[in-house]
Amino acid sequence: LKGLLPTRSPTYGRAMAETRMLTRVAQPLCLVAAAALALVSVNSRAFIGPLSIPSETNLGLGAVGALQSPLPRAAPQVPLRGDTSPGVAAFVASTVLAAAALARAGTARGRVTRRANLVATRPDQAIPWWDRLVKSTLEPGIGIWAEKLNMTRIFEERDGEWKQVPCTILVVKRGGNVVTEKKWPERHGYYSVQVGYDRFVPDEKDMEKLGPMVRTLKNNDLPPMKKLKEFRVRPQDWEKWEVGQKVVPSEIFEEGDLVDVHSRSKGKGFMGTIRRYGNKQGPMTHGSKHHRRVGSVAAGTDPGRVLPRHHMPGWMGDRQHTQKNLRIVKVIDGIDEDNMPETIILVEGTVAGYTARTEAGGSYVYLHKKKNPHDGRFKRDPVWMWYAKKGEDQDLYAPIPRKAWTWKTLWGRDTRWVASEVKKYWPDGFPGYDHSDDPFYDGCDPRLAIKAPEW
Repeated sequence: LKGLLPTRSPTYGRAMAETRMLTRVAQPLCLVAAAALALVSVNSRAFIGPLSIPSETNLGLGAVGALQSPLPRAAPQVPLRGDTSPGVAAFVASTVLAAAALARAGTARGRVTRRANLVATRPDQAIPWWDRLVKSTLEPGIGIWAEKLNMTRIFEERDGEWKQVPCTILVVKRGGNVVTEKKWPERHGYYSVQVGYDRFVPDEKDMEKLGPMVRTLKNNDLPPMKKLKEFRVRPQDWEKWEVGQKVVPSEIFEEGDLVDVHSRSKGKGFMGTIRRYGNKQGPMTHGSKHHRRVGSVAAGTDPGRVLPRHHMPGWMGDRQHTQKNLRIVKVIDGIDEDNMPETIILVEGTVAGYTARTEAGGSYVYLHKKKNPHDGRFKRDPVWMWYAKKGEDQDLYAPIPRKAWTWKTLWGRDTRWVASEVKKYWPDGFPGYDHSDDPFYDGCDPRLAIKAPEW
């Protein structure tokens, strides 16, 4: 159906939607045409051979064949001597099938595809508001895998006083973290680096579940690994890593950095609302029979149902948890002693998961630097008008706070999205252009770009 589609189909999803729409329209048309041929055969008192009605599986190919190829050669005409039953039977069968196909096409449900985001290719192209919405993404940068060992306390001097700080001990076993895969926009649509951890030798049972992963790592000359995680990175960071390269924690994290630690919480089983949500219990004396029960869950007549997200007993724990903005207290890397991990990282505060109290070890966690939405990327819009204070000692290129107007859209698209798409392919800017006054690039002149920190 490639030749029948419009030439300006922007996305694969929209092209597939148009293909299905064309197929849905072509099926009844083919059946109606078959019924017309049968009617002609009845009127001419001649029988035209058996009709070929495309099924649902090969409907697209049948429609293309009917539109692009000449009509098939009809079977030899056999004169009917006073008997029109074959033609009448073909006509009735074709009419019934055509009516069924039309009814099926008219009542089809669940076939509306999701409208893909459109890219304006000309200034006069109208983009609907739901396609102009942009979901901003923050690349956390490359991270590492680790295991939760236990908790401890250390003493730090703060404001002239010594205070004890609770810390969680995270360890990286020997072998460390290794880059297992890289992704780039030309093939995958974004920049990312996949990191693997904890090598192992899979058995037959493991190969049933992890077979594709093991074969992919084998193609990259890497051993099987228990944990894999993909980290979105910026183009300038993507170029620093290669497949098979070891990720050294001390090269990424320093003491005082804020990190986000992702782990899985302890499973506590089926719990009531008092333990699960901290609800209060009822009276324990004076004949009360409402001690730890749930209580009322909804009104009777109106709304007459239990509203969503109502606190009820259920399974507690064993869920993915993220502890944000934990400060790194200490990083000890390059440990070369027997029965010791390769790296020890101390983070202030608690981390969800099990401690290493058994031979199985503690819970797996992965951490990366915290996402910083205030690094300037969301307020570097091209300025087209601003207010500034008057006076000889005033800077006319410093706008008054909240008195600067910027270009938010370009042909119906968010300017930040346009800049991010350009940076995927040209991190240093579009070749041949001067970016000294472009606020989306760090090398621009603050005065020409009106990039004042106040706004």
